Amino acid sequence: MSTNNIWPSMLKFVSNVTKAVIIIVTAGFSSMAVAQTVADSASVYEFVEAYQHTYNTHDPLAFAKFYTEDADFLMFTLPEIHGRQAIENFWRRYWQSDFNKQELERRGTFILNSFRFLANDVAIANIESITGGKDSLGVELQTRKARGTWVLHRQSGDWLISAIRGMPTEEDSVVLTASLKTAESLRPRIRAFVRAYEGAFNAHDPAALTALYTDDADIVVRNSPVIHDRQGILNWWRTYFSEPRPYRFIPIVDEIRMMSPDVALINFTATGASQQPDAEQSPVRYARATWVVVRKEGKWLIAALRVLPSEDDRVIRRNGN
Repeated sequence: MSTNNIWPSMLKFVSNVTKAVIIIVTAGFSSMAVAQTVADSASVYEFVEAYQHTYNTHDPLAFAKFYTEDADFLMFTLPEIHGRQAIENFWRRYWQSDFNKQELERRGTFILNSFRFLANDVAIANIESITGGKDSLGVELQTRKARGTWVLHRQSGDWLISAIRGMPTEEDSVVLTASLKTAESLRPRIRAFVRAYEGAFNAHDPAALTALYTDDADIVVRNSPVIHDRQGILNWWRTYFSEPRPYRFIPIVDEIRMMSPDVALINFTATGASQQPDAEQSPVRYARATWVVVRKEGKWLIAALRVLPSEDDRVIRRNGN
């Protein structure tokens, strides 16, 4: 990444922890080797700090350099964006549109709540963002909060964002919208691991589903809290299936991207179709989901799962936007 020119100016700031805005919650570290955590955590901290600094310059070209060439970007109900150039174009439109003049005056704070290493050069970070400030007339801008999950990939010694998922906060509301789609037409060939997950879900089997996660996995489903570790995930699925779920879950794999030989990112569309046999077409809900999976002892497991609303859904922000 060509952000090395940023580091000298940032290191002085980072060294003074009492003045830093970015916060690391050390309890978020995984059980990776302590040596790696000590050696690499500072570089993740510096990366998030530099990201915040560049965000506040509102420079789309510089900001896009924080992403890998094949990165994808999915925020709330917005369409998915693929590739560094497309991400640059998105931020250019966002910051330079006549309809978003106030956004050039908005300032962001990015809080690193937790992160863990999935491999030597792959990490997953949970970020809280808060934006606000004052416009050119000194009027306070509405504060906006969001949660983000970043999949970080170190390339040529520099951390870059390979995938970013912007999630509603727990205080936001999500209005799900059904649309008419024929479930059968959406069903392509699905990998064995995804098929196993599909089978466990449709059997309403919390234990079988939970067995497909790592011990330290976490999940966020739309505006749910962050659910941590296998026991928490098991309890969550038990609660979920305690209510009627009269639909068949069909995951449609859109992309499998290898981050390392033992870490992959899977993007898929998840549909919930009515199981009524006489219905040729029925309204179904769908969502966009991302898994980060790791291979342990030859077995693929989910390290992180994020489910976002579909483009047809509505997210009602806590402040009413």
